[in-house]
Amino acid sequence: MSTAALLALDRILVILVAVSWGFAGCHALVSRKAIPSALLVLAALLATACRVAVTAGLASAGWWFAGEKVTLALPLLLPPALAAAVVSLPRMLRGSFTPLTVVFPLAAAYAGVAGAAVSVGMGYPLAPYPSVVLVLAVLGASGATWSMLTRRGRRGRAWRVAGAVVAALAVAWTGLSMWNARPAAALRLSPSGSVGVSELRGPSGGPVRRFELTAKAATITLASGRRVEALTFNGASPGPALRVRQGETVEVRLRSELADRGVTLHWHGYHVPNGEDGVPGLTQDAVREGGSFVYRFRAGQPGSYWYHTHETPNLALQAGLFGTLTVDPAAPEGFDEPVALHTFGGALTVSVAGGPPADGTATRTVAAGTPVRLRVVNTDNGPRTLGVSGVPYRIAAVDGMAVDGRVLADERAQLAAGGRYDLAFTMPSRPVLMSAGAAGLLLTPGSGAAPPPAAGPLLDITRYGGGAQVPERFDRSYTWVLDRLVALRGGIPMLSHTVNGQVWPRVPPAVVRRGEWVRFTVVNRSGELHPMHPHGHHVLVLSRDGVRAAPVWMDSFDVAPGEVWEVALKADNPGVWLSHCHELSHAAEGMTLHLAYEGVRSPFTLDAHNHPE
Repeated sequence: MSTAALLALDRILVILVAVSWGFAGCHALVSRKAIPSALLVLAALLATACRVAVTAGLASAGWWFAGEKVTLALPLLLPPALAAAVVSLPRMLRGSFTPLTVVFPLAAAYAGVAGAAVSVGMGYPLAPYPSVVLVLAVLGASGATWSMLTRRGRRGRAWRVAGAVVAALAVAWTGLSMWNARPAAALRLSPSGSVGVSELRGPSGGPVRRFELTAKAATITLASGRRVEALTFNGASPGPALRVRQGETVEVRLRSELADRGVTLHWHGYHVPNGEDGVPGLTQDAVREGGSFVYRFRAGQPGSYWYHTHETPNLALQAGLFGTLTVDPAAPEGFDEPVALHTFGGALTVSVAGGPPADGTATRTVAAGTPVRLRVVNTDNGPRTLGVSGVPYRIAAVDGMAVDGRVLADERAQLAAGGRYDLAFTMPSRPVLMSAGAAGLLLTPGSGAAPPPAAGPLLDITRYGGGAQVPERFDRSYTWVLDRLVALRGGIPMLSHTVNGQVWPRVPPAVVRRGEWVRFTVVNRSGELHPMHPHGHHVLVLSRDGVRAAPVWMDSFDVAPGEVWEVALKADNPGVWLSHCHELSHAAEGMTLHLAYEGVRSPFTLDAHNHPE
């Protein structure tokens, strides 16, 4: 059974264990019928045994998946469960319902509820104080139950006082925790250091390509004629397709005509200087209505990239504030165009070279024998499965980085949210279809029927290509455990997407020093896919689930439920960098952190006007 399946089964079992022991204990306490009570205890023991077996399976996949179960949940559950099997069950079968018969199933029920709290609210790694509170709560509840079952006469004042004290302490602890987790009016994430983010800006001089982008609300028209209210750059979405030559200096002036929100430009996948990264509250203040900001960087990194706002991006990017960026090492040949995939109003669209989005299939005429390079960009929150039918093809680049992979025939590839694949082939004398689910791009030499969408197996992109040099040693290592837990977000307990049990901005940063090689182990304990994206860097994928990768450089990589990825990052771009899940609703709900170089500070604050997620 896969790790993802074991995680899903454990979520069911943790509830089943608590409920089954609760029924067993309450039935023994109230009805005192031998056979039904014994059967309920047997059912609870079976559920417990299943959870032990599932935990063993998870532990074999990695300690991250089972640590809190082995060290807290099961040690609380197994002693009363075993006592119920050895002491309570034989007594029930004899019809002897003494306090000793009833107390162990009830104690197991309390432990089962604590196990559910661990699963839903703590995860991995365990926090010490909540763990102590849970242990004391289970022991206290079990002791109180025993005392009540063996009590003779009326309850004394001591019990009432003790109950009131416990309730008061619980309320005080909960209130204090919520108060400490409330959002600050202004929070500076990296307040100390000798170099400020504002000093890490782009170069001056050299040949300059200048662009102007103005954020404004507008109505766009899809190819079907459907009109959609959108947020745009220069009145269009996608915004202008920026295309420059390697070695040029890019200068982009951003203006805003948006009255209800700020805007920035993040250069997704591009290794710009930190002060050009466009993260409000970290590298700049968001541009408000009537304001402007000039981004400037050298286009030294060829490939396919894109830009988008990073001010409330889950709302504003999805509403249309994005565009493509292509850096050519030489003059492009043949049909070489960026292709943006984006959902407008519930419909997946395809936009070629910054043109109007087509809901369905866009069509272009390309002469036979022409070299074709489709620079496909996934601007949505979820993955897209790409295929090419009608001609063999190669993936010539992943996230802007060239790869030398084999020729593919009908095989498909999953493109992560935020990711890019360059699909390359020579145009045949018949139509070719690039498919992406409900949308696609049909290239035709002028006649012929469109081929059916590709339906072959999915390619493992981590095993495609190769040739990248793997570092021999690492200077630092970090582990990011991704989970779905109830956490204090904004001072309120909410179901959140967490990193190491914490939510943004309380996730501790990964601190690095310039020149270091850093290894990250990324573990997905949740039931959802997480496309992870570090700003300002690519990572070299080393392995997935223990299987060595090609390796391949990526800046947006999909970590599926139950998966463990090992990636390497070269710390060669100083700054304070955001890293987050590019399923942007997950980032907004807590799955965000930052990478901080030693000695670099940020003068900007997260406040009422700066919302990077």
